[in-house]
Amino acid sequence: MRIRRRAEDEQENLDRWLISYADFITLMFTFFAALYALSSVNKVKMQEFSGSLNRTFGVIEKPIAEIATGKSTFVQDIRKATGDIAGVSIKKEPRGVVITFSDSVLFGSGSADIKAEIRGVLEKLSGLLSATPGKITVEGHTDNTPIASAKYASNWELSTARAASMLHFFIEKGLDPARFAIAGYAEFRPLESNTTEEGRQKNRRVEIIINQ
Repeated sequence: MRIRRRAEDEQENLDRWLISYADFITLMFTFFAALYALSSVNKVKMQEFSGSLNRTFGVIEKPIAEIATGKSTFVQDIRKATGDIAGVSIKKEPRGVVITFSDSVLFGSGSADIKAEIRGVLEKLSGLLSATPGKITVEGHTDNTPIASAKYASNWELSTARAASMLHFFIEKGLDPARFAIAGYAEFRPLESNTTEEGRQKNRRVEIIINQ
């Protein structure tokens, strides 16, 4: 009798793993079903879902809106906001999402005053930046042509003043100043050679880098 009882107990113990396995399969099915339901990239739903997972399992440190799919949506939204304006480009780089404005789109020659006709686009952009987490760096760049202005002693001052003008615009629209950093590089970080007019035109720019 003892031998038979021991065999029955061993058989019962061997079958217990099926219960845990079934629970695991059910959990995985629920998880992927939830992911499929959120595939439309609804930001509110994704934030609620990631918050729920974080509270339950403690495994997600950043909102799901910050993953690659969210970045792609953010870039698409920027393209819609800027439209087909010549002199504006948006790229995803290792340093973040980079929005590049040609200087002539934003400013007059030798000026750091933002043009009135571009302010509407910048207002749309400020709304997108406000709804998107991450640090923002604004960089001013010029070509190597010496500036002839009583207001700016060199291209260092002009490039920095232009970055600062963009910063003040965004802050006035309600963005958090703590998210920002600015830099003026004058002609010392060119995209193209300054030996041609085309190259100099590409080098005169303002870059907005969003590090999500």
